[in-house]
Amino acid sequence: MVTATPVELRDSALGPVSAPPEWQVACLNCEHLLAGPYCSWCGQRAVPPHPRVSEMAGDAFAEFSGWDGKFAETIRLLVRRPGELTRQFIAGRRVRFISPVRLYLALSFIYFVLAGAVPDKPLNPGDVDAGMINISAGSKPLQGAAAVGAAEAAAKHGALTKQERDSAVAQVAQAPRILRPLLLRGIDDPKGLQRALVGNLPRVFFALLPVFAAILTLFYRKRHYPEHLYFALHLHAFAFFALMFIALAKLSGVANANVIVGPLMLLWICVYTVLALRRMYGGSLAGTLAKCIGIGSLYLVASGLALLGLVFLTALIA
Repeated sequence: MVTATPVELRDSALGPVSAPPEWQVACLNCEHLLAGPYCSWCGQRAVPPHPRVSEMAGDAFAEFSGWDGKFAETIRLLVRRPGELTRQFIAGRRVRFISPVRLYLALSFIYFVLAGAVPDKPLNPGDVDAGMINISAGSKPLQGAAAVGAAEAAAKHGALTKQERDSAVAQVAQAPRILRPLLLRGIDDPKGLQRALVGNLPRVFFALLPVFAAILTLFYRKRHYPEHLYFALHLHAFAFFALMFIALAKLSGVANANVIVGPLMLLWICVYTVLALRRMYGGSLAGTLAKCIGIGSLYLVASGLALLGLVFLTALIA
């Protein structure tokens, strides 16, 4: 075992010079001599044993975000050259970028925070009044889902009376049995149902990543599954990056900002997907477009089933 202790050096011109601290000379974990900022034997980073508060805060931020220059470089390559980030990872050139999982989690977290900050669009008073009138024993009551939907809207704004609730519950009794728990939860606790759905959406999208990678294997069979999973992580990370601008447009309060930004971002995601698929897997533009339509169709079905399952599961869980 090689050890090192601080010693005092002497320079003829400068006088006594203190040796570097021990943590810069030898690894505090395995005591091997250091040749850089990381131990070549165990991989531990050379840091002082008693860090300051500022150093701890910096380490915590770096661990969470990967921001040491890598985050900016990763985002730059992700946005500018669709599919190239995945190619770099598969080729083994990874030290300059943060991991695909960390990138996905960071961007999805930021997006859902922004989306959660968007205020709910209030209903017009006339809409709520119309809903209550139609639900009640008026001359023109709504039927089925329309009545239940109006009841949920009124309940969300605290405007549902006992008579109106009873009328909506009677309508629910005529709905298919599988829909009743969902409709009742929407009447009794619409805000709770909405919070539960929004809170579970990140888990659903994360669970869909391996499904998307499996769909890719159907169209690009010469690649290994982990390569498809890398691509899925990077593509979904970019999608969340683009969707952030829609959330920011809603938060800006600028009139019609979302009407303009929303379609542009969705178009950007579509074009980006085609370019990323072609750079990653090759092939002609026409062939890539055809495969993109097939992949998107299958993924749309899988996403719809997953979201439908989330809605029913959330409605059943009190």
